[in-house]
Amino acid sequence: MYPKAIECGNSGDGAPLTLGDDEAVGDLFLPAGHPILLDWDGDGAVEMVDSGDGLCSWRFVDAIADGTPLVDRGLRWGDMSRSHHHDENDLGLCGKIIAAGDFDGDGRPEIILAPRAYSQAPVIVLNLADGAPTDRSGGVELEIVDVTIPQESDAIEKWRGVEMTAFDWDGDGKLDLIAGVPQTGQYWPLDPTTGTAVEDQRDRYHRDGRWKGELGSYSLQLLRNSGSAEKPQFTYVGPIELPSPAPGGKLTPVDPFDPTAGLLILDERGALWHLPLVESGPTPQWGEMKELQTLHGEVFCRSTNLTSIFTAAIEPGGRVDLFAGSNASNACWCRYHGRDRDGRPVYATPQKIKQRDPHINGGFFSVPTVGDWRNTGTADLLVGSIEGYIFWYKTLSTDPLRFAPPERVRVHDEEIRRFGKPNPAAGYHWGSSQGPGDGFNGGYSNPVLVDWNGDGLLDLIVGDMIGLFDWYPNRGTKERPDLDPPLRLHVGDEPLFGPWRVQPGVGDFSGAGLPDIVTMDLDLDLALYRRVGRDDLSGLLPGEKLRYEDGGTIKSTGTYTPQGGDGRGRTKFQVVDWDHNGKLDIVLGVGPQSGSEFYSSYVLLCRNVGSNAEPVFKRPEVLLFNSAGKPLEFWRHAVHPALVDWDGDGEWEIVAGADLGFVWYFKPECFGRAEGEYRVGRVEGDWGL
Repeated sequence: MYPKAIECGNSGDGAPLTLGDDEAVGDLFLPAGHPILLDWDGDGAVEMVDSGDGLCSWRFVDAIADGTPLVDRGLRWGDMSRSHHHDENDLGLCGKIIAAGDFDGDGRPEIILAPRAYSQAPVIVLNLADGAPTDRSGGVELEIVDVTIPQESDAIEKWRGVEMTAFDWDGDGKLDLIAGVPQTGQYWPLDPTTGTAVEDQRDRYHRDGRWKGELGSYSLQLLRNSGSAEKPQFTYVGPIELPSPAPGGKLTPVDPFDPTAGLLILDERGALWHLPLVESGPTPQWGEMKELQTLHGEVFCRSTNLTSIFTAAIEPGGRVDLFAGSNASNACWCRYHGRDRDGRPVYATPQKIKQRDPHINGGFFSVPTVGDWRNTGTADLLVGSIEGYIFWYKTLSTDPLRFAPPERVRVHDEEIRRFGKPNPAAGYHWGSSQGPGDGFNGGYSNPVLVDWNGDGLLDLIVGDMIGLFDWYPNRGTKERPDLDPPLRLHVGDEPLFGPWRVQPGVGDFSGAGLPDIVTMDLDLDLALYRRVGRDDLSGLLPGEKLRYEDGGTIKSTGTYTPQGGDGRGRTKFQVVDWDHNGKLDIVLGVGPQSGSEFYSSYVLLCRNVGSNAEPVFKRPEVLLFNSAGKPLEFWRHAVHPALVDWDGDGEWEIVAGADLGFVWYFKPECFGRAEGEYRVGRVEGDWGL
């Protein structure tokens, strides 16, 4: 079964969309966003391997004019369970490569493979001497000797989730490890009375925008290679003594063949640092740590936010360049240009590695919306992104379905980028509900194309991690949109505020010729906010809770999370006349947060059995099923559906984003059919994921 081609296709069979043009060149998208380079299959050539869930690999086949590498279509070596938060039903090879190198000196690389998220599988070492593995069965469990841990069997648990890199720091010719270990404090702001995390994300920040919790730091720890080919083992030695904490925990050697070139460190904001190795040995001596800039004097987080780093030469014996993953799940290449006068490495500005006919995406969490934005009679596709940008894929044809490479949506000359960080001067002192570690490098844009002011032009409504909603008026033409700066939606004198990361639904329930908005209120119930009127186009009336036939409110995703995190919000809503009877129904994209209404992530339909003026809804029904006739699940967080009719047959098709970042496309004949009994709601008392 493995390896197999990485899934793609524009026929509507449920595969992830691509541009649909074999000659179009664009940015490679990585399902996990954690690339490394090594000879994966034993053919003597270096491949790029992405890991974190199901492993994927790509061959380098060409380069564009400036030297940026271009890769092939790629191979998939494993598939993570679509309900990975509940089970271990993975197929093939899954997990995260935390270090790679020739640890046993046999001339072929090994990988240290940690389990993927939510898995209890062991950390193993896989030897690539016989080519790439297709599952975990040939692995040997990694052993860590750590005298600071009383129980020897507990040592691996201390290290299993830690970032590491292969590095011969003692100069004995054997690859050791350096680990970046988080030194965590009380990250979540706790209520001193209850001892639980504050529920309202606004109260997790000081009025001046500072996070109330402790941000923590990193230390760098040394582990010596004390193993053999039969028994991979590393022994904990101690910390690298630094005058101040390390800026981050993502590590790689400047040159894997020359430890004296030093160590690269990536911090939480994507800035790159260099730590020189002055002298190797049992007690290595290190120089002064310093932040690096690119060849042209830019900080490395200026153009993209790097999240992982790895150095390698594409050609055997060739130049050792820097490769990186980004928070948008792109693979980046930074050409090496030698050393500066202080002996520190010099790299070019990160460039995104290319592919022909790349996948449509918006990073790890793609949020689609559709609409005819150029008056062509065909809906274009816009995709919100984890970085906060909104990508515009112009539909070039529908038979076959083809798209132009994406443009970032702009307000005049400025690209829209939503951030999940505080901006007290703009009226909000809070940022991401999960703090600076989740959102300060982007804001999870949730766009909706809609004619908000009734002038015949499609505008843009955008929600994000802040929990606020902005309207970007379109002042252009039907053929050429031109967005103005945003106006904030408000209820009375207060902005419309709700749980974070919600894509609202829009539709004219009131019959006034202006769309109303449907989103979650602060009770986590689905609510309808009607428009004030044309005298105040950004004004909304207080929310009215929407209800089922039995009077129950409509819940979607999770609840307040007392221990920290935030299981609220995240839901995506689409208001649509599903069966063309003149009544506005609601399609829900839900996910399995702690205490949520639903067991997993599903695309659901709530039919309106009342009227538009007084809507009442049936309990949800499932729209998409898998080949076994059970509801199709979309991994851990939530699914992000949008409805479109690209083939013009009058029936709705579904495009859906979710974890892994692809945008899947389903025609009605591929929605699947239910077989046997199933349950999507949680049983009473189930508070798990």
